[in-house]
Amino acid sequence: MDYPEIQLPGRISTVSVVPGRSGCGDTSGDNDAVQTAEPSGQLDAELDGIRNARKSLQKAAREIQEIREQFLTEAPQKLVDLSIEIAKKVLMQEIQADRHQIDPIVTEALSRVPSRSDVVVHLHPDDLARCEQAGESDEASDKNAVSFVADAKVQRGGCLLKTSRGDVESSIDGQLEEISQALKNPE
Repeated sequence: MDYPEIQLPGRISTVSVVPGRSGCGDTSGDNDAVQTAEPSGQLDAELDGIRNARKSLQKAAREIQEIREQFLTEAPQKLVDLSIEIAKKVLMQEIQADRHQIDPIVTEALSRVPSRSDVVVHLHPDDLARCEQAGESDEASDKNAVSFVADAKVQRGGCLLKTSRGDVESSIDGQLEEISQALKNPE
């Protein structure tokens, strides 16, 4: 629909068209036009505020999604680390309370040594006092080749086997690290 061109004398700063008003010759329409111009500016400011709030919410949603993805990626590793730390604390409490058996640890370490000739088993002095001859099921000749010594440098609950071919260490930390690696890399 084409509207006729209206020419008004003087300088016009704001023109507002109010739908549904005929306004011809009606002076009350001038007041309505001025009143409508003010809410229109207020409406624009509110729309800008809503747009800014929308942008902020979208940014926050993206950041939350990134944090969620990072958590899901790191959670299994952190869960393994936490489990290993808990196991270590429980084991250390058992060792401090003398509720552990050193024989199976020594026997397992001796099984890693291909030849038991000239094997010296280093144990913490408290563990040596509790240790029975490890490897009782082995032949007598092998038993004679294994000797036990107290060594304060060896952690309780572990042992260090020294042989002519090298050393074999079996410690709580080492065993827990092996378990941790197996859990983190199940392949």
